Amino acid sequence: MSKRHSEQFKQEAVAYALSNKEKPIKAIAASLGVGYSTLDNWIRKASGTVRRELSSDQQRIRQLEREVAHLKEVNEIIKKAHVYFVNNPSR
Repeated sequence: MSKRHSEQFKQEAVAYALSNKEKPIKAIAASLGVGYSTLDNWIRKASGTVRRELSSDQQRIRQLEREVAHLKEVNEIIKKAHVYFVNNPSR
């Protein structure tokens, strides 16, 4: 069953989220008792943009998370290659 929120609640939630850019939307949504995607949709509709601006720390964290994911993928490929060449020494 979905909750219906008043326009005033939505406007206040969006204003709160936009004025607290240092906090992740997910945390703000949880504190307001709404889902992440719900709050994100309200923000996009209200501001006409896809996402709110991220702080430099948040941008750096996202960049580092992407780098970590890439390095984990590369590491898995190297592990598989190592196993392959250990098991097939003639190659």
